[in-house]
Amino acid sequence: MTVENLRDVLREHADLLPPPNPSRDEQVRDRVRRTRGRRRIAVGAMGAMGAAVVAAAVALAVPLLPATTQPETTTTVSGGLMPVLPERFTSADGTDYRLVARTVIEKTGDAKATLRVPYTGKPLDVGGMCAGPDDSPPRVEVKGSRLRVPVSFMGCDRKLRLQPLDVPEGATEVTATFNTVTSGRGCTQEEPGGPCVTKARAHGSWVLGVYEWTPPARPVMPEPLRDIPEKMGKWRLTETRSGLWPQDTTATFKVGGKAGKVALDQLCSGELATRLRFSFRANGQSGGTIKSCGVWTSGRFPMAMSELHLTEPTTVTVELSMAGQSTNRPVRWSVGLFERS
Repeated sequence: MTVENLRDVLREHADLLPPPNPSRDEQVRDRVRRTRGRRRIAVGAMGAMGAAVVAAAVALAVPLLPATTQPETTTTVSGGLMPVLPERFTSADGTDYRLVARTVIEKTGDAKATLRVPYTGKPLDVGGMCAGPDDSPPRVEVKGSRLRVPVSFMGCDRKLRLQPLDVPEGATEVTATFNTVTSGRGCTQEEPGGPCVTKARAHGSWVLGVYEWTPPARPVMPEPLRDIPEKMGKWRLTETRSGLWPQDTTATFKVGGKAGKVALDQLCSGELATRLRFSFRANGQSGGTIKSCGVWTSGRFPMAMSELHLTEPTTVTVELSMAGQSTNRPVRWSVGLFERS
């Protein structure tokens, strides 16, 4: 199916009412399954600097924000039937999204697709859906700009996933390239002493687009956060710091006492919750960045601790930043400090 065919199908359905927002619980469960994992930081002594970071945090890929449920309209690509990107939709916090460009990468091997998008000053997100299987999802490249937050799709499914798109300073047009070309295929040794076998990659068909979104007229307050559990296994909660992004951007803990391990975990709420990033510093030394924040509305607490090994009293600072723009879309956050029971 050509891009022109796809455009015709989209035009036929452009006048449909925007679809309703999906269940928040379903979004949360999906995000937790895909983006949360155990992450660790080791902190130790470095000469006169005292306690300092000696191993960086495992940096997760920026999670994708699920958009609203899509219309039942489908289009045919080589990977089968898949939903069409909606022309417009409204997120749960009232943000209006409008599709400004779209393209397709067919299931025919390595491929690139480029979109040129007029830039009006409003924030841009990239979105995509996939008919798989696929183990080489597109990376996103922007002409004339080194992306501060690398953009790539982590998996292949039929839900629309959104990610923020950086725009070069002073630009009036953005050239975004969706790239599935692999730089190296590598190989796998099936058994000790055996040959290293290069495995063929599975390529799915992707429907991809760029959305322009209009921030709400006034800040939309996120839902209250649940309390971080006071005890998780051998870990006991000792302190909590909370705030509202973008007003509150740091949290500080003074950790004293004997040497040993402590851990940090974080929760967030708000439509852009999963885009909030947490960078750790111990006595001024960098400890890496956690590019994710857990969302907890039901089920078990989505534990994903960052562990630190301390050799002396330490000041731990957590610095927050946002991937992409967040005008009038604040995020509640909470960071808990845990010690061994």
